Amino acid sequence: MVICAGMIVALAIPAPTAAGVPQFQGRDRDGGTVSFKVKAWHGHFKKVAAGFAWKNLNVDCHEGWSQTNGSFTRRMRVHHRKFHGVGRTDTQGGQVIARVTGRFTRRGDKAHGTIRVHGNFNMGATNCDTGRDHWKAHRVAA
Repeated sequence: MVICAGMIVALAIPAPTAAGVPQFQGRDRDGGTVSFKVKAWHGHFKKVAAGFAWKNLNVDCHEGWSQTNGSFTRRMRVHHRKFHGVGRTDTQGGQVIARVTGRFTRRGDKAHGTIRVHGNFNMGATNCDTGRDHWKAHRVAA
C-alpha cells in the first residue's frame, strides 16, 4: 500500500521542463546571420518575440556594396506556422524599411524565410537594398 501511494504522488508532481523560450539561429546564402526567439503556448509557436535580428547582410547602395545589421522592435504573430513583419526606422539619411517572412517546419526545429532591408542608411549610404534575401535557421539549446 505504501508503494502505491508513493507512485501516485510521483505521478502527481509535474516533471520539470527544459523547453524555456525556443531560440533560432541561422544564415542567409551570403554569410549574414539571423536570430530570434519564439513564444510558445502548449507546444505551439504563437509569436516571434521582439528582437528578430540580422547581422552582416550584404546590401547594394548607390555608393557601392556594404553590410547591414538591425532588429525588429515589435513581435510577429505566428499563424499556421507562418509569420511576417514590416519595420520602419528613421535614420539621418532617411527611412529604412525591413520586411521579413518566415515559416516553421512541422516539427518546429527549423525555420526558413526571406528578409529585405532597403532605404537610405547613415553615413551617406543612399538607395540601399539587400534584395529579397533567403535565410534558414535551426532551433538551438537555450
